[in-house]
Amino acid sequence: MKKIFITIAVISCMCISACASSEYTTPKDSKHIDENPHAYATEILNRDFDVIKRVLQILEKVSNCLDNSEPISRETFGEIIEIINEFSERRHQEKEAIALFPLLKAECGGEKKDFLGRLLMEHVSARDQMRDFADAINNIYQGKKAKKQITKIAYGYIKWMKKHMQTEEKILFPWVNKILTEDKQGILIEKFEAMEKEDIDNGRYEKYMTMIERLENQLGLCSE
Repeated sequence: MKKIFITIAVISCMCISACASSEYTTPKDSKHIDENPHAYATEILNRDFDVIKRVLQILEKVSNCLDNSEPISRETFGEIIEIINEFSERRHQEKEAIALFPLLKAECGGEKKDFLGRLLMEHVSARDQMRDFADAINNIYQGKKAKKQITKIAYGYIKWMKKHMQTEEKILFPWVNKILTEDKQGILIEKFEAMEKEDIDNGRYEKYMTMIERLENQLGLCSE
């Protein structure tokens, strides 16, 4: 009797497992994931933002350390600026300026023309802020006033950049996903991936991701 009960229990578990699997995974879904890992081109832009957000956390951390009179070198800030320029300006802004925005203008004519123009101007403003920041860190060893200027610019940039990313995440990306057809999404994805390919092939992407991880580990030594 005991053996019969165990056999029935095992068969029941197998049936439950099979039903659960069929509920959440279908051959069609698996095929879609394999053949089209990026359903929307904006997923690639969001991936850029994920990295940029990590760098902003690093910038906020070192700025807090500097405010607390803990030793932060000019070289550390210089690396952060270099990474921001790489991921925000080169990898993200170029995708929008060279590929996304021209496609949107061709597809939609004057729709949201002012909005796209505003985003482009915000990109220019971001680059200007980074130049001001680079000038400020050259004076990092000139006393408290110079350090206060550095952290003031840093906090301002962090706040400004978060607002810019939120505008794109909440307004631009949903609009793009709504108006672009699947074919247009595919074309845009190919352009984005082609723009990234050289940096991946020559190790540039890996270099900067390694820098980010190293800075994150180093900042664990900096007190809260």
